[in-house]
Amino acid sequence: MDINTAILIEGCRQNDVLCQQQLYKFCYPDMIKVCYRYANDMDGAGMIFNDAMLKVFKGINNYNDKGKLLGWIKTIVINCCIDFCKKKTIFNRSVDITEEDEIIIFPDVFDRLSGKDVQQLISQLPAATAVVFNMYLYEGFTHRQIGEQLGISDGTSKWHVSEAKRILKQKLEKISETEIKANAAG
Repeated sequence: MDINTAILIEGCRQNDVLCQQQLYKFCYPDMIKVCYRYANDMDGAGMIFNDAMLKVFKGINNYNDKGKLLGWIKTIVINCCIDFCKKKTIFNRSVDITEEDEIIIFPDVFDRLSGKDVQQLISQLPAATAVVFNMYLYEGFTHRQIGEQLGISDGTSKWHVSEAKRILKQKLEKISETEIKANAAG
C-alpha cells in the first residue's frame, strides 16, 4: 500500500475516521501475525489487535515522529499481547533453572520446517511457557525484561524458555523419527 504516513498520522490526530481506517488496514497484515503468536486463535488475535489499535488512536498524539511508525505501533501491539496473556495465564513466580538444565536445539532441525510449522509447534506449548518463549525468541526481550513485564523472576523466565526448548526438542525428534521411517519405507 502506498501510504503517506505524515498525512495519515495527522489525520489520525484529527480523529479522521478514513485515516484511522487506512492505518488499521495498513498495520493489519504484519501486526495480526504478532497477535496470533500470543492468542493462538484468530478471535483472540483480533481482540488483541483491535485493543492495540484503539490504544494507537488514543495515543497518536504521543507519537513524536522521530522513529518508525510501525515500530511504535508494534510496541503497543506487543504490550497488548502481554496484557492479554497475563489475563488468561497464571505465571509461576518462583521457578529457577540451573545451568545443566539448559536444552540445546540445533538450528538445522528447523531447515525442514516452515515458519507456519514452527508456529504450530510453539502454539502447542503450555500457555505461560509459550508467552515467555515468544517474548524471548520473537521480540528479543531479556529474561529481566520478561520478568518485569509478567511479574515473574528472571529464573522463572529462564525456566520457561528451557521448558519450551525441551518440549520442542521432543516434538522435533518425533517429526525426525517419522521422516526417517517414511524415507526408509519409500
